[in-house]
Amino acid sequence: MFRVGEKVFYPYHGAGEIQNVEEKEILGEKRIYYVIRFPLTETTIMVPSDNTMELGLRNIADQKEIKKCLEIISASEGDIEEDWKVRYKKHQDMLKSGTIQEVTVVIKNLFNRNQIKELSSTEKKVYQNALSMLISEIALSLCKNQDEVKGELFRLLEKGR
Repeated sequence: MFRVGEKVFYPYHGAGEIQNVEEKEILGEKRIYYVIRFPLTETTIMVPSDNTMELGLRNIADQKEIKKCLEIISASEGDIEEDWKVRYKKHQDMLKSGTIQEVTVVIKNLFNRNQIKELSSTEKKVYQNALSMLISEIALSLCKNQDEVKGELFRLLEKGR
């Protein structure tokens, strides 16, 4: 169970902080909800506490996990799927998993793909979404400015080309 003040990650929303834990009755059923605020988008959502695992809500990455992600970002090119439909499905599944390493791989793959051929508008959205999620998590975890984190990520992406 998460507590008020804990920093968490929620797939497709990025990193946020538990603002409150509330009991609500919806459709005649009482459930406990986490109220999470996401600084990147300035949004607040409620997530039921009884299925956080299925939804991918997790603790924010620690320094060790972030270091591993930065190593992935700066590594030389990986395998890039040619068929965009297969690539898109794979990347959507990786983002849905919510793990910081998989989000990082999506960024790395799409950055490298864009160096070969410009991404489609759909893949650009996936790339931007993944990049925003990673930046928000690293910035919140390490108490850094998001612009500083973004600059470092791009420096490492260029290094790994």
